[in-house]
Amino acid sequence: MRRRCVATILALGLCSNAFALTYMGPPTTTMKMGEWAVGISYGDGEQDIELGGDIQLEDLKEESVLGRVAVGIADERMEIFGLFGVADVEQDRFQPGDEFLIGFGTRITTNLGDDLDWGVVGQFTWFSSEDHGNFAGTRTGYELDLFDIQVGLGPCWRPGPFILYGGPMIQWIEGDIDINTLGNFDVNAESWLGGYIGGGFELAKHLSITGEVEATADAWAWAASAMWRF
Repeated sequence: MRRRCVATILALGLCSNAFALTYMGPPTTTMKMGEWAVGISYGDGEQDIELGGDIQLEDLKEESVLGRVAVGIADERMEIFGLFGVADVEQDRFQPGDEFLIGFGTRITTNLGDDLDWGVVGQFTWFSSEDHGNFAGTRTGYELDLFDIQVGLGPCWRPGPFILYGGPMIQWIEGDIDINTLGNFDVNAESWLGGYIGGGFELAKHLSITGEVEATADAWAWAASAMWRF
């Protein structure tokens, strides 16, 4: 049991920067088929992690900067997007530093209205690392794979150039870490139900700027994004 606890704490210290909410954006899309958009998002938040019922790491503070590329698949109905960038985490006991993240997602408008649409946004983030970390004065090699899924749904109101959106959301995390001196261990968490709300505006239907707040029982974050469509 002690070996497993030590390994779990080490795993959290090495990979905790991937345990965090990231920017999702509106649950609906106004992009046309074949239209492209590029942009950037910034996020800042905290998250508590609990594994096995007796391991808890609190107040993980994360900042992330992600590049984003999107393309319209169906007029005002569906878009897909990719994201990539770095995240930095800080905690009283651990400071792993910057790590690279990549992912993809989709935005689907399920119900079209004049100014009020309904839809769903989902994104998948993958993190992989092969490196060394220090724990209790011992330098240990490890290999890590981690998957993070976020899904949000709800309405999006677009009166003129303004945007207001929000609704319920779920975050789901699962991963695996192989520590050279201790063996292989699962890194996972049950689905977390929460909510998000955001808003912003569009300029000449080319530049959109949005910001949002997300929260679950174990985490909170605020994020902002700017996207240029062409």
